[in-house]
Amino acid sequence: MRLNLPASRRLLIARTGALVLAAALAACSGGADPEGTPRRIAREVDRTLTTVAQNELVRDPELATRLGLQPDAAGFPFGRYLTDRSQAAFERGRLERLETLDVLVRTARPAPGSALARNLDTVIAAHEAAEAVLVAGHGAGDLSTFHPYVADHMRGAYLEVPELLVRFQPMETAEDAEAFLARVSQLAGALDDERRRLGADSRAGVVPPAPILARMQALAGARAAESPETSFLVQTFDNLLNGVDGLTPDARAGHSRQIRTLFTNSLVPAYARFADAAGELAASAPAEPGIWQIKGGDAYYRAVLSAYTGTTDTPAELHARGLADVARLTAELDAALSAAGLVEGAVGERLAFLALQPGQIYEDSDLGRAALIERLSQLTTRAGSLVEDQVGPVPANSVTVSMVPLAFAASAPSAAYTPRTADGRNPARLEINLTRMGDWPDYSLPTLVFHETLPGHHLESAMASEKGGLPLARQLIWNVGYGEGWASYAETLADEGGLYTDDPLGRIGYLQSMLLRAARLVADTGIHQQKWPRERAVSYIVSVTGLSLEAAGDEVDRYSVWPGQAAAYWIGRQRLLDLRERAQRVLGPRFDPKAFHAAILGGGPRPLDMVEADVTHWYTEAAR
Repeated sequence: MRLNLPASRRLLIARTGALVLAAALAACSGGADPEGTPRRIAREVDRTLTTVAQNELVRDPELATRLGLQPDAAGFPFGRYLTDRSQAAFERGRLERLETLDVLVRTARPAPGSALARNLDTVIAAHEAAEAVLVAGHGAGDLSTFHPYVADHMRGAYLEVPELLVRFQPMETAEDAEAFLARVSQLAGALDDERRRLGADSRAGVVPPAPILARMQALAGARAAESPETSFLVQTFDNLLNGVDGLTPDARAGHSRQIRTLFTNSLVPAYARFADAAGELAASAPAEPGIWQIKGGDAYYRAVLSAYTGTTDTPAELHARGLADVARLTAELDAALSAAGLVEGAVGERLAFLALQPGQIYEDSDLGRAALIERLSQLTTRAGSLVEDQVGPVPANSVTVSMVPLAFAASAPSAAYTPRTADGRNPARLEINLTRMGDWPDYSLPTLVFHETLPGHHLESAMASEKGGLPLARQLIWNVGYGEGWASYAETLADEGGLYTDDPLGRIGYLQSMLLRAARLVADTGIHQQKWPRERAVSYIVSVTGLSLEAAGDEVDRYSVWPGQAAAYWIGRQRLLDLRERAQRVLGPRFDPKAFHAAILGGGPRPLDMVEADVTHWYTEAAR
């Protein structure tokens, strides 16, 4: 499906360089900004970055909705359009980003070390990383994340668009209702575009593993079997219509009939076609995962590892590092479990045994789920004092805790943090997937909360939002190594800050989390470089970490379709710990944890090499 935009918006995409040149010519007046950049150059950079951001949102209007932007910020009424998922759009997007990169590197340089220079360099680095990955010509990606396959069991239009409409699409005015229906009318075309791209990539030898395609077939088939009365999308739209201002009863009834017609005549057949295509591809797909199986797979894997972590280490070196860290953490857990009276069996077996002890697993009922959510909510307040002591004031905007809606649980991750949207309609939230209550023993919950909320993702996100002053182009980019590295470092910060002093089982949960981060590095490189079959990877995760067979299977399937991402947690955390150790050696008793963390978080999401430069500058100045 092509995005049907006004000619003026198509021109904006096609003429990035011309627009930037015009912006530069329009910039005038002398002087310099407070950080030493001449005003003319500062205006050129600002306008360049604004153009880059608006071009990205034209390519991905769904992202604008998820961020909660207003149409004037994006530069067009994005709420009526779905992202173009056609092969032509994929190829066009890569070429346009190459042109944008050329413009960015030719843009006049701001003052070294300034926030403006950091903004420009971050956007340049994101474009360079995207080109290094997307040059492979298959899969999907943007300026933050990359996927070797067009769609999988966790993402794709067939999963993402209904969730977008139900959870992010505004429904307050008559125009909002019409925009909702406009996007629904485009969904079948989006599914067909991705179905065709999956087929084209498969003919080039790039096809998801058969177990993933089986999951995709089941997910799409379930949607194809729905009726308007059982569709969460249709029923949610009907419910939201009741709150829309300015709709007459006849208009409301007409909208209800329209979405039912679209669902029955358009969406159900499209989902059926998608499910059938996944089934057909599975018949000839590789039985085992591993990006090494495709042409250029080794280069692709190195590119995504570099994009996510900034590392120059080879996959084999990362694999060896992960194995060494797993051995070290296993020994530490052995001691902690023994101190808790658990001495028999391997560490993974004892962790699994601990999860089954009385009081650990919440009841699989509405009451049990409510109790678990209440426990998480209570834990979100525990780290407040640590944040104030180590970082600074607790963020003004709070975070809510809830379970993943059942309609989306089959394709949702085990837990996820979502930042507050710019329009305030959606608060920051931690959502936990409670499909399997046994996945969440009580001892594991504190570390989950510290990773996702304070001092982890919520703190990092809120600081970028409240204090960062980041331009829109920066807000569209989330560096995985930085974000997941910080959240994993935050788990360690919570341990060092004494949050487990009176909770020895909670500390075992922390050590298990650290062990899983290291084991992910082993399994990710094992699958994509060491050619591990799925069964070996699943067995490894089970035996090392004590996760259930089902949970380990979900982990491995995630690594299979998202190469390199799982490595970012451990590598990013280690980079931050190494920086802290270096700063402490240089500053000695003058080391200030608040200043150190401000040097990390104050610059917002960016490559870890840039974080290192900022931290090095900070402690060098502080040492004088």
